[in-house]
Amino acid sequence: MLKNYIKIAFRNLKKDKQFTFLNVLGLSAGLACTLLIYLWVHDELSYDKFFDNDNQVYQIMEHRTGGGSQQISDESSGLVSDVLKTQVSEDVQYAAAVAPADWWQKFTLTVGDKNIKASGQYVGKDYFNIFSFKMLHGERGNVLAAKADIVISDELAKKLFTTVDNAIGKSVRFQHDKEFAVTGVFEKLPVHSSQQFDFVLSFDYLADVQGWVKTWNNGGPHNFVMLKKGVNLAVFNKKILNLVKKNSGDTTRSAVAMRFSDNYLKNTFNHGARVGGREEYVKLFSVIAVFILLIACINFMNLSTAKASGRMKEVGIKKVVGAKRGQLIAQFLSESLLMAIFTMVLAIGIAWALLPQFNQLTGKQIRLEFTPQLIIMLAGITLFTGLVSGSYPALYLSKFNPLAILKGKLSSSFTELLARKGLVVFQFTLSVALIVAVLVVYRQIQYIQHTKPGYNKDNLIRIDSEGKLAGNEENFAAELKNIPGVLNASFTQHNMVGRNFGTAGLSWDGKQSNGDVYFEGFFGGFNFIETMDMQMAAGRSFNKNYGAEGSKVILNQTAVKAMQLQNPVGRTIKVLGNTCQVIGVVKDYHFESLHEVVRPSFILLAQGSSPYFKMMIRLKGDHQKETIAKIQQLYESFNPGFPFAYSFLDEAYQKQYETEVRVSALAQYFSFLAILISCLGLFGLVAFTAQKRQKEIGIRKVIGASVNSIMIMLTQDFLKLVAIAVIIAFPISWYAMSRWLQGFVYRIDIGPVVFVIAAMSVMVITLFTVGFQAIKAALANPVKSLRSE
Repeated sequence: MLKNYIKIAFRNLKKDKQFTFLNVLGLSAGLACTLLIYLWVHDELSYDKFFDNDNQVYQIMEHRTGGGSQQISDESSGLVSDVLKTQVSEDVQYAAAVAPADWWQKFTLTVGDKNIKASGQYVGKDYFNIFSFKMLHGERGNVLAAKADIVISDELAKKLFTTVDNAIGKSVRFQHDKEFAVTGVFEKLPVHSSQQFDFVLSFDYLADVQGWVKTWNNGGPHNFVMLKKGVNLAVFNKKILNLVKKNSGDTTRSAVAMRFSDNYLKNTFNHGARVGGREEYVKLFSVIAVFILLIACINFMNLSTAKASGRMKEVGIKKVVGAKRGQLIAQFLSESLLMAIFTMVLAIGIAWALLPQFNQLTGKQIRLEFTPQLIIMLAGITLFTGLVSGSYPALYLSKFNPLAILKGKLSSSFTELLARKGLVVFQFTLSVALIVAVLVVYRQIQYIQHTKPGYNKDNLIRIDSEGKLAGNEENFAAELKNIPGVLNASFTQHNMVGRNFGTAGLSWDGKQSNGDVYFEGFFGGFNFIETMDMQMAAGRSFNKNYGAEGSKVILNQTAVKAMQLQNPVGRTIKVLGNTCQVIGVVKDYHFESLHEVVRPSFILLAQGSSPYFKMMIRLKGDHQKETIAKIQQLYESFNPGFPFAYSFLDEAYQKQYETEVRVSALAQYFSFLAILISCLGLFGLVAFTAQKRQKEIGIRKVIGASVNSIMIMLTQDFLKLVAIAVIIAFPISWYAMSRWLQGFVYRIDIGPVVFVIAAMSVMVITLFTVGFQAIKAALANPVKSLRSE
């Protein structure tokens, strides 16, 4: 019997090639999109979830109040970990401070005549006890026992020592300066790790050369803990709430532990609470996947039910010759399931073929692996689609009296037509909402990409100040200005992208006792303001002609407001314990993304020697390749043996919005496909309607109806349905996208233009889709249609 059903199913599918093609194309495209989005979402949800004790690993965050705002920061004093181990030892199994890799540009490691640029970070002794990265050599609890120890990845070991086994015990020169002994080798970090680095050094070593990382009034390092099993997080957080206050004396700062593996997805805060981050994009694409799947399934159901209503006579004849209702139900369901299975297999093939391009677009390394979870999901979607789309013909048509069917007394019921129209409205409501969402996302990305950050980020390159160049930056800057393509040059310890070190260590006359303000600070050399093309709101920048500038400070406008200074220039304040005179106020600037507010900040003059300074070089807009080649020659004369490496600041700045740009591109592709799938279904329904009304059209033409009147007759109902969908979609999409925009501190107003563009786009696309079939039906020979029976 089953074999017979399958034969009949194939025969029916083959009989009407147009409907079969539209059904297969629409559903397979929708399922392929859904599968790709599922793989992307699953990949996002996998970050930092692979650690052995994931549910015990937490990051110590700082909740800061003051200056009229509340903030959560992932930075805290490097002393926090030490205090946790001694003062809350009953709850803390391990604790470690980290100066993360994204603080620094790549370091130079030397073995013999090999100079390798690699990314590194400074970590506490317990780091590898907390994070269970796979160790190939060395005991994870002892690999950083001494300040002169270094732990490297297996990839770096091969570059430096040819083989991994040769690395242990060998010496590596760091920044052409200090020798470190290799005490451990870890396996290349998983792609799903938010921490990415090639080697680690001891945090205690960093504290020796950068003492501020272990002072209470300064933030910057990250602190991680592994809690003992069974520790209640709420109770632990009560214990550490006043930890920073008690030790620093700063009443505006409190500590809170948050699960580390949540940071990747939930990295945006509002008034001290997690409000989203990348998690919002996961939700957005999950909704898009559901929308596309629903649109594809509605297409499939609409076309299947429309086609089935034309098979009433077939049902009548089968019932007359003895077919039972159960047999008819089984036949229709088998046809529907066969189609669903075929389209799912095709969808998997499409997704597999598109995966390399999809990975390139998303910047991921996703593979199509048939895990039990994926197989269950695919089987469930296939079964759902097949059963739902086959349920109407199976249950509805099989119940009618065969004589009534054969006498032609049955036709499409009002309920059937209403359901079909309702599905079209629902389908296009989803499509219009997607178009509005894509337009809003695109406009917001354009806005944040083209909003000026308070300095000129274009034509600006960064070079690490290392080796002999460290301490010789001013001479190097002077030589750079002699190169024709260089406009200006200076140096700073800040990467100029992302957050810098923070401190509450400022005081001034008139400061309220409970009015601590948390500042971000950095150091810049002479001509720094000019090189960055920052704008002064008052006063001046650092200038050699004024003598001792080391005791001067420049504030930004937000700092002046937070400090409630009326005439700041000339005022004396204390910065990090030193008395400084305010010589200028610089207009607010953004080194972080526009997801973040402008923070109070100050700039001190960069002096002395530091291996963490960066040269900032402003280039002319033309002949940059030749200019950089001359800069390289000059660099190598100052710094023989160090590899020359540079980066453009605008690229690093835009990288902060890499996720948004990729999301915008993905949303555009998927919304286009959603519209395409909807139009395929509409195309099929119009063809079906024209086919059912071909006699009516023939009669109208015979009695003098024009082509235009027939076109209007066939198109107006569908355009009305799309218009209703537009009206329903607008308030829904406005609410959803207004919520999404709240994740940005600086954002666009949605405005009516977005909705006008969305409505016009959908109506024009619908008109073209419906119009093609309407013209075809209107131009058909009426004699043929009247002779059809």
